[in-house]
Amino acid sequence: MVLKSIILSLLLLLPLWVLPQIIIEKPFAAELSHPELSIEQIAIYPDSTVVSLTVLNNADSNGWFCADKNIYIENLNTRQRYYRIGSHGIPTCPTTHNFSRKGETLSFELIFPPIPKNLNSINLIEDCNKACFFFKGIILSNKLNSDIRLFNLGMEYYTKNDIAQAVECFSKVVEEIPANPTHVYGYAYYHLVMIFYTKGDKLTASFWLNQLKTSALPNKDYFVRMVKRDTGME
Repeated sequence: MVLKSIILSLLLLLPLWVLPQIIIEKPFAAELSHPELSIEQIAIYPDSTVVSLTVLNNADSNGWFCADKNIYIENLNTRQRYYRIGSHGIPTCPTTHNFSRKGETLSFELIFPPIPKNLNSINLIEDCNKACFFFKGIILSNKLNSDIRLFNLGMEYYTKNDIAQAVECFSKVVEEIPANPTHVYGYAYYHLVMIFYTKGDKLTASFWLNQLKTSALPNKDYFVRMVKRDTGME
């Protein structure tokens, strides 16, 4: 018990700056250059921003990867750039990491200065001359990223004609509309209306159309017009 008390006391004495203020898990990006390169996590600390990535080697032979020294995070509101100040697990070009086989993965971290905590999205750009990577419109909200994953799952069920599971996913997506919503909320409403309209259940279709009309979606009129175009419902 004495040892536990000492350990607890030491932990309480650790400075708070060692803990990240925000962690975004597996964020989506609106546009990316290399499908084999994925962002696993973004951790925003008071003194730094750490982006964890994984790259998959798809080359049959002589596969390699490196990170240019000129990589930056871009604030989409101000266009301010935060250039890389360090890295772990990845060589700086022209030095390369050479893969030993196809399908091998490499995980690494890129370290940047701290960015504002209130950003909704950022760009991650490698500014170089050859095979440069970029992620544009990276979503910095775990809620938005979670709902995008849920919507995509719903679409998988929908294409497989598993309508009950699709309805469950779409309805969960629209349970809570966050600030700065993405397109998936409007499309979730649209598919809910279309599913029940196609089934001949116009009462439930009208319910979901009314939910769309009274929602806080900034672009809801666009999806209402889509419903009218495809069903005649108003």
